[in-house]
Amino acid sequence: MIPSQQSLPISDTDSLSSEISPRDPQPLNQINSYNIQHNNINRTTTGNSSLSTSSSRLSRQSSNFSELSRIITGIKDDQQLIGNLRYTKSTEPDYILANELDRVASRITSRRQSISLDTPHPQPSSSSITSGDVIRKRRNKQSKRRPSEIEDISEDRDHEVDGEKPAQPPQPPPTSSSPSQTSHIEPEESVEDEKESEGKYKADGLMAWITAICAMMNIFATWGGNAAFGVFLNFYLSNDTFRGATKYDYALVGGIIVFLANVLSPISALLYKIFGFRTICLIGVVFQTAGWILASVSTKLWQIYLTQGVLVGVSFSLIFIPSTLVVPTWFIKQKAASMGLTMSGTGLGGLVFSLSVNKVIQDTGDQKWALRMVGLVALFLVLTSATIMKPRNYKQPPLKTTLTKEFIIENAKVIFDLKVVKNQGVCIIALWFTLVIIGYTLMMFSLSSYATAVGLSHSQASTLTAIMNAAQTVGRPCMGFSADYVGRANFATIGSLVISILLYAYWINADTFGSLIGFAICIGLVIGLGASLVQPLIADVISPDLEQMPAAWSAINIFMSFFSLVTEVIALALVVEGSKNPYLHTQIFAGTCYIACFLIVLTLREFLIRKSLHERLNIMEIKLARFTGTTKSGYLKLEDHCDPEEDLNSEDEALLRERVARYHYLLRGNVHSYFIRMFYPVRI
Repeated sequence: MIPSQQSLPISDTDSLSSEISPRDPQPLNQINSYNIQHNNINRTTTGNSSLSTSSSRLSRQSSNFSELSRIITGIKDDQQLIGNLRYTKSTEPDYILANELDRVASRITSRRQSISLDTPHPQPSSSSITSGDVIRKRRNKQSKRRPSEIEDISEDRDHEVDGEKPAQPPQPPPTSSSPSQTSHIEPEESVEDEKESEGKYKADGLMAWITAICAMMNIFATWGGNAAFGVFLNFYLSNDTFRGATKYDYALVGGIIVFLANVLSPISALLYKIFGFRTICLIGVVFQTAGWILASVSTKLWQIYLTQGVLVGVSFSLIFIPSTLVVPTWFIKQKAASMGLTMSGTGLGGLVFSLSVNKVIQDTGDQKWALRMVGLVALFLVLTSATIMKPRNYKQPPLKTTLTKEFIIENAKVIFDLKVVKNQGVCIIALWFTLVIIGYTLMMFSLSSYATAVGLSHSQASTLTAIMNAAQTVGRPCMGFSADYVGRANFATIGSLVISILLYAYWINADTFGSLIGFAICIGLVIGLGASLVQPLIADVISPDLEQMPAAWSAINIFMSFFSLVTEVIALALVVEGSKNPYLHTQIFAGTCYIACFLIVLTLREFLIRKSLHERLNIMEIKLARFTGTTKSGYLKLEDHCDPEEDLNSEDEALLRERVARYHYLLRGNVHSYFIRMFYPVRI
């Protein structure tokens, strides 16, 4: 009989064959059986190898699927994390900009006072104290507490969380060195700080709102008047006002205004810190009134360039910029409402001046009294504002302090810091904002001329401009609140796409008065996208280095201003006279600008999400290190990003590891991860 096949090692078959005689048939059959088994074992080993390869392939597919599923399931977690974070409102960058400039002036003034008094620890004067100085003073006091006091406070907080009242230790009799006396003195000092910062006028009070109205009047007189330039341009193009002038010459006048108003804005901010608000504002109104009045008596083209172009453009920067730097000193709680009221002057001024300028031109037959009317109205508004407006609780330092080389250089370093151009996000915003302004100018100044080109009257054309400006009055504040809710980069992406659709699908096909009214309303609600979101986006990009806000804002304005100089010239160069729709190429170019804005702001969104993921990855790694009781290089440096009052035990180790793995996957350098970050559905 053939014995049953048993599992033997492969090496045992060789030794077994050497021991059995070939004359024994039964062992020979047994050897054959073992050889068959040996072949089966080899085939089984080969099969297991193929199964292992297949299993490895399935494992990799499963791993890829698990990484994708980790991203999908982690979206809600990231949305909750972002929802718990403090989100800077769209109006706060204006306050950051003003506070950074005030901080430099206060530091220099305090330094000079300390040198003159020869005191080792200078205290800033009451005239130069800002709300930021009070906050920093309180933080310094808290940081000077003894470690034992801090531990006692933390233990008391723990008892309060558990529902128990902290035990009150017996108080020693008050002596000059007892800590209890210090605890009684600190509240008194904080009250004094609050009274000192409160000053004569209350923040968010009646005087604060009067100041906001005055700032709105200044913007009404500057950018509101410029919004009516389309009416002047339409008249210049329809009449041979200046002999030998071409349509490009008239368009260049509007370009000079926008160019100078933006390129000189950093200089205006520097002059505001040197000479004060009232002096700069009065100089600006002199330039503005002279520009409008002299333009009304100009008979040659170069005179229009110097008056309505140069003088008016310079006056805009001297009036508009200081006004936006004064308003933030008056508000603490009502920041959004105050800046919304201030910026509504652009649309409101465009509404009033568009209708009034057209009416005066129709009644008089030329542009002269229309120019004078704009100049006289602006003179009255700006003089009234300059008389009432002033920074809250701030006394302008004497000229012997502000006209020094040290003061000018220190402020110039803050405003013209070239290091900020190395920030990729700032460069992206500069390109996006430039294209937004180009598209805005093309549409803003061409709408009135387009209306007359399709057969409407001058009165109807000016009415369309007025309606669009009225819609801007409502749309700009609403865009700020909406952007705070959905995220600035998200809203900029959606807004750029919506504007391009309106320009392509609506404006090109609108050739009646009724359809153009609908277009003016729709486009007016969203056309102020760039002006409403550029500063908030800058703050998001440079955060937490907010001291770079003035430099970034200046760099973007200077970069954009050179393109705005020739924007309207390009618009008129694209006009094809004699065709059914002479402005078709202008409309297509404007829509293309906003399509490019849509694509550019997507890259900005990827940059902001990547920046946010890096910050959260650092925080989660620190928390994980604390949870596991290990440390790593850079621990103390990254610890500053953590919230000291956050309960680290609320997140278990598995959740922390899951987040770290997800962030590492999202931050990979390949194209796939780049597009995932670009369209990652979170508020940003």
